[in-house]
Amino acid sequence: MSDFSFSKHFAKAWVRSLIYVLAVLVTLILLISVREVIAPVLIALITAYVFDPVIDRFEAWKIPRTWGIILLLFILSLILTGFALYVIPRLIEQINDLADRLPVYLERLRVEFMPEFQQFKVRHQDEFNEAMVWLQEQAKSHGGTLVRGLSSSIAASFKSLGSFLAGILGFIVVPVLTFYLLRDFDIMKVKASELIPLGRREAVVSLFSEIDRALGSFLKGQLTVAVILALIYAVGLFFAKCPAFLLIAVIAGFANLVPYLGIALGMLPAIGLTYLSTHSWVYTLVAAITFVVGQMLEGMVITPKIVGESVGLHPVLVMIALMVGGSYFGISGMILALPTSAVLMVIVKRAYRGYLSSELYHEGILMRDSNPEDVESVDTAKEEQA
Repeated sequence: MSDFSFSKHFAKAWVRSLIYVLAVLVTLILLISVREVIAPVLIALITAYVFDPVIDRFEAWKIPRTWGIILLLFILSLILTGFALYVIPRLIEQINDLADRLPVYLERLRVEFMPEFQQFKVRHQDEFNEAMVWLQEQAKSHGGTLVRGLSSSIAASFKSLGSFLAGILGFIVVPVLTFYLLRDFDIMKVKASELIPLGRREAVVSLFSEIDRALGSFLKGQLTVAVILALIYAVGLFFAKCPAFLLIAVIAGFANLVPYLGIALGMLPAIGLTYLSTHSWVYTLVAAITFVVGQMLEGMVITPKIVGESVGLHPVLVMIALMVGGSYFGISGMILALPTSAVLMVIVKRAYRGYLSSELYHEGILMRDSNPEDVESVDTAKEEQA
């Protein structure tokens, strides 16, 4: 009986593939089990990855890395402070103004549409009476269930208080982790590359370089597209005299990361509020045209020019990634879903190209397209050459 040889069995392609798949599954299970802890770490890692080129540029200007990180954090603090002092107060002001005007808008709705509603009610009085009786019966029969469900929800909210506090702590920890990751980012890259076997190092480094280019282009491109769309919406809705134009523009611009979500969250409220505020179909049409033009520019000019074809995530894949990330990791998962999908897309494309150049693919083509006699003659020729 021969001894078991790990290297001999590991040399088989299917064994290696099985081990890699099992390793990925185990890693995913571990990440899901510690998602509350790992999410801040991943966010800090992505933040460090995004700003590492900036720190490298500071180093090229003879600024020490630690001082460059401090300078970067100071600049980011100024930007966030300006955002907090100008943009957030404007958003709060528009929200309060919208809340103050809401009764007026509701009154206009009542005046304009109540006569038609009353006529509809008179024509269908019997159906309305039956519906009211049914609602009363449902309220009596399910009232206890509703109260018990409300009590359970309140109890669950108290139980989730610990998770909420953990989330707040994670939010505080992210800047600290980002600082240390940025400081040692280049060292970590070198150490990680040294762990790769020499025979595979060139291929793995090439793969990560491709991921780096695609991911960097994707992250910067999507953020730039969101800002440009928010500016387009803000300008258009301002001229349309839409209440809360800045709030709607910011929400619609950044919600555009999910296909069609931005236009759904922005266009309908903008049209409704513009009409109720101005009572003018001209301004309402301007609000609608703003979103139509924004979507046309985004699809035909902005995204192709800025993001390009580096990643090419299909809208369906984007929505699936966001749903999966949100269901397992919450808000943090939705933030990380798109970058993770971009990385996986690069890996899938690399694997697909590798398959097309593999012997398995070419042998399959040979067996499919050739006659049995031709295949046999090829095998005979190979044996004679051997």
